[in-house]
Amino acid sequence: MQENTQNIMSGTENLDFNVLNWDWNNMSDKIFTYGLQTIGAILIMIVGFWLAERLSKIIIIGLRRPNISISMLNFIKSLISIIFKVLVLLVALSTVGFEVTAFIALLGGLAVGVGMALQGSLSNLAGGILILLFKPFKIGDYIQSLDKKGTVTEITVLQTVLLTPDMRTVILPNGNVFNNPIENYSKHGMRRVEIKIGIGYDDDFDKAKEILLEVFKNEPLILDEKDYVLEIDEFGDSSVNLAMYGYARAENYLKAKWKLNRSAKKALDENGFSIPFPQRDLHLVTVDNKKAQFKINQENN
Repeated sequence: MQENTQNIMSGTENLDFNVLNWDWNNMSDKIFTYGLQTIGAILIMIVGFWLAERLSKIIIIGLRRPNISISMLNFIKSLISIIFKVLVLLVALSTVGFEVTAFIALLGGLAVGVGMALQGSLSNLAGGILILLFKPFKIGDYIQSLDKKGTVTEITVLQTVLLTPDMRTVILPNGNVFNNPIENYSKHGMRRVEIKIGIGYDDDFDKAKEILLEVFKNEPLILDEKDYVLEIDEFGDSSVNLAMYGYARAENYLKAKWKLNRSAKKALDENGFSIPFPQRDLHLVTVDNKKAQFKINQENN
């Protein structure tokens, strides 16, 4: 028994304790180094993100122009801030020894995957950027797009919001808006007001023209800097149809049109003109009874 115990003790003495021995000095150095790198990366991110916000604001201040909309400036600011923050993140990751090239490759793969999944949204994003750049319309304009009419109340990078005259909100995707015809009724600040009215074939056209032009001149919503036009538009079945054109501020278009219709009808009535309506003349022809009976007998034979 004693001999076995001595053998075990002697075998234990021959073990290589270096295998189990931790290099605590080396480990502490590594912890200290990684700790400093991590702290440095955190400081880089804090300072870098703050600088990204400041720089994006400074750039936007420099880009401010009367012809650049607030929506466009906000979008550019967000884009610049994101780019700066991504660069700061890459610098911070490289500080802790992260392989930046692998991270960029990962971002590229994610971008391709997300792009395929969000193809429609990216199309709307591109449309929003183009709308903000080329400005086919702005907030407050009355437009028609995708068979929808309304006043533009909001323009984002993904969608355009309209408010219709009957107070309905319509949301249009920017991709479809930019890739289809857009009618902007407010672009030039004024709209042509068109009135069509008929007079009888026996009525005096020159007199009617004088009366109706006076109606245009007396209407304060019709702009004086634009000429009025009043001519015969067509010859109808029961009337001579006149066309009258004038211009009003875009925001006064409907009000001006309604007032002109009312004033034109009243002025023509006061001067003895009647607005014709479709009518048919019925002519009764009588024939001699004997001739009619003879004709019937001939047809029967």
